[in-house]
This record gives sequence, C-alpha cells and structure tokens, in this order.
Amino acid sequence: MLRAVALTVAAGMTLAACSGGSDAKAADPKPSASATTQPTVDPKEPACRFLTASERAQLAGSPVDTVVATSGTAGSSQCRWQSSSALVQVTTLPAQAWAKTLPEVVTQLESSGDVRTATDKKELARAKKLLAGATSFTGEQACAAFTTLAEIGGAKRGATTTITSVPITQSQTGVSAQMCTSGEMTSLIYSVPDLKQTKAVEAAVTSALASAQKRALAAR
Repeated sequence: MLRAVALTVAAGMTLAACSGGSDAKAADPKPSASATTQPTVDPKEPACRFLTASERAQLAGSPVDTVVATSGTAGSSQCRWQSSSALVQVTTLPAQAWAKTLPEVVTQLESSGDVRTATDKKELARAKKLLAGATSFTGEQACAAFTTLAEIGGAKRGATTTITSVPITQSQTGVSAQMCTSGEMTSLIYSVPDLKQTKAVEAAVTSALASAQKRALAAR
C-alpha cells in the first residue's frame, strides 16, 4: 500500500505535467498539424532552454526540435518537443508546490476503496504521518519527502530520482523520470513507438533529466 502511495505521488506529478497547457492530442508522439500551431507555444518559455537540441537527439536517436506546447506559472515551467515519432517533455516547479499535492493524493487513495485490510490501513496511517504538514514544507523538506517516498517505492537509499512508465496515448507508453534536489522538482517524459523501459533507456533518461535539473537550478 505505501509503495502504491509513492508511485501514485510520482505519477500524479507526471500526469499533471502531461496535461499542462495543451490538449490530449499534444501528448501523441505523432503530432497533427493543429498540434504544432496551437497558441500555447512559446519557445521562450524557460523550460525550453533546459535541454539542448543535441541532448534531445541523443535521447531519442534523432532530432526532436518542434516545440508543440509550453506552459508556465510563477515559478513553474514546461516545454514539450515532438518529431514524427518522438516526444520529449520537461516540467520544472518548486518542490514546495509539488508537496502541496501530497495530502490530496493520500486522501484520494483513502477514498478509492483499495484500503481494505488491516495492513493497508496501517500503511496508509504511516503515509499520513510521513506527509503531515506537507502543505507547509520548505523546498528542502519537500525533497526529503520525495526521497523517502522514492525509497518506499523501491529506490535506493537517498535516491533523488524516480523512474516510472506512464501512458501517453491509448496505444503508446512513455518513461517519466522525476528529480528533486535543492528545493526544485523536475520531470522529464520521453516516448517513442514501442518504447521498452530498459536499463539503457533509464540511464539515457536519467542523464537528460540531470542536465535539465542543473539548468533549472541555475535559472532560479
């Protein structure tokens, strides 16, 4: 159950990132004409500078240079690039903002009907205790909570990165990686047709995410 909480928290940030600033078609690795001309595109959005053309091409194996969606608020930023067969998206936001979503995730899990056994209830209580006060976490506290949740989800002790598989369309999946360091949360989503979450793919996504996180921190 607590492992499910950890994975749900990570996925929650990912799915929010996918939906930000564009419609569902923009998440399809095969962009339509309308997807490339929607009014939400602003190549000057900060996140559009967080991965270079070379880094995107190295990740996908071919150029991924068309900006198809951008979105930003005070402190957060998102940029999505697509080619005929690939999608790369970067989202960054203050860790405090991410932490504010945690109590809601636990509440949703509590009311989902999946909490049935005594063990489930015990682990949910543990999750509530872990995330108590999350709405007022500092950036450092939020990243510490991220690390604890990552460990609960099966990551190594002290992990600052998580990687999960996420749905992109009904037929396509992607790999999403999240990193939280120095009070900043960054997510990278990568998808190509028939993508498999191998160790090589995870290593490539993690490397690209580290580059994006470094620039996000420098841009604050």
